[in-house]
Amino acid sequence: MDLGRYENWWTQVTDKRFFLKVYQSVGLYLAEKENPSVLDIGTEDYNIVCKQLIDNNDVEYWQLEPHREYYENNDGFYHCTVQECLEKYPKSESKFDVVMDVGVFGWNGVRLTQEQQSLYIKNVLKFLKPKGIYILHADRVEEDWQYMIDYKKTIFPFFKEINFMGYNGKEYLKCNTSGTEWDIWFLEKR
Repeated sequence: MDLGRYENWWTQVTDKRFFLKVYQSVGLYLAEKENPSVLDIGTEDYNIVCKQLIDNNDVEYWQLEPHREYYENNDGFYHCTVQECLEKYPKSESKFDVVMDVGVFGWNGVRLTQEQQSLYIKNVLKFLKPKGIYILHADRVEEDWQYMIDYKKTIFPFFKEINFMGYNGKEYLKCNTSGTEWDIWFLEKR
């Protein structure tokens, strides 16, 4: 697979190396689904290859990012936040089999209050089809309780941990260089 100028990013950065395989697993998981679709929340330049990583031409691949206008190599793009998306695009309700949230919710660079977290998760739930999969990448950097995820209140009433394509419901990663720690959650909509 040719990742072009992002080869090093996807093969050497700890969490991205892990997610390279997750994206591939999502493509395999969706192989038997009718009208499969993925929403990828939070995109950077290196996300231009994510549809390629999924490696399933039947998958409709969408991206959501409030700080960029558009990227090539997707089937649709939402220019908004998760909290406002369904107001702007109401036909997106129950549209996605998988929502990938890699570095937005649970990333200390996007500090959401408890109230904002609640609205965010309610919209993720609405994006998902019944029994849809939410893949959440959250770092362990945040120390201010008002911005930390309260999983018992915000996540687990609406999602259950599942084993997904060989991954445990919760995987742990640590960067050997920086010491950054992440929890990767594989969750199914209740």
